[in-house]
Amino acid sequence: MLEISLYYDKNSTSSSNPSLENVLGGLSKLESHGVQVLLFEKSSLSDKQMKKAVEEIRRIKPQSRGSVVASGGRFLPISGSKKLNLHNTPVLLVKETDDEIDSSPIYVFPCKVGERYYSALDGISFLSNSLPNLGELQGEMEESLISLLKADPEKLEHGLIFRSSEDSLSTGKTDLVLVDSNSRFLLVEVEREATDSTVGQVLRLAAGFESDHGGAEKVRCAIVCFRINDNVLAAANRAGIEVWKALENSHFLKVSK
Repeated sequence: MLEISLYYDKNSTSSSNPSLENVLGGLSKLESHGVQVLLFEKSSLSDKQMKKAVEEIRRIKPQSRGSVVASGGRFLPISGSKKLNLHNTPVLLVKETDDEIDSSPIYVFPCKVGERYYSALDGISFLSNSLPNLGELQGEMEESLISLLKADPEKLEHGLIFRSSEDSLSTGKTDLVLVDSNSRFLLVEVEREATDSTVGQVLRLAAGFESDHGGAEKVRCAIVCFRINDNVLAAANRAGIEVWKALENSHFLKVSK
């Protein structure tokens, strides 16, 4: 049986806090599918119970819970002071129970897997769509972006087609090689966070590609990333490197000039 414990603070004032009414509505639908739901309001919890909830969250295997300590502006179930973060978000602790004594925590929401954020409502949606065959949460990593763009390169630009990936060049290995509507090569380096090193790597790959292909026409080169700071973006612009940022819901925004 699946058991979900909802921990919440009825006095939370966070503007980003999901509506408790919506969370309860989603949980009610899960109850109709045989899921047991338990409610714990903050004022009724002892310090010992709060500490136990944090311990159970940390027992979940990392690939199923992702990041759980608040950072980077995202509300997560454990605060920076390592306490249950109910002021900012309701927390859903999901367990599998074999009997009334033995239970094993398997998910917690909200959480962040790779670059993908799951709110409490996202967690309810995941459970609703997955039952009865629950699997691991899918995160957004470099590999997932590469797979996505291999399958649909036009998410970056109309007319792009996939040519190859992991080509070994004299200067390194490419992530993706695409071809644009003018038959011009576009080399793409995929990173979670673009750095000065990424800019140098792209330039080396472009030089190697042109050299290895017998003086081929100057190739376009690009970085696809989740994060890039203004200084690195300025360096990429100066070097003529195109930059796309990966957004939620598998969309991309071109941020280079």
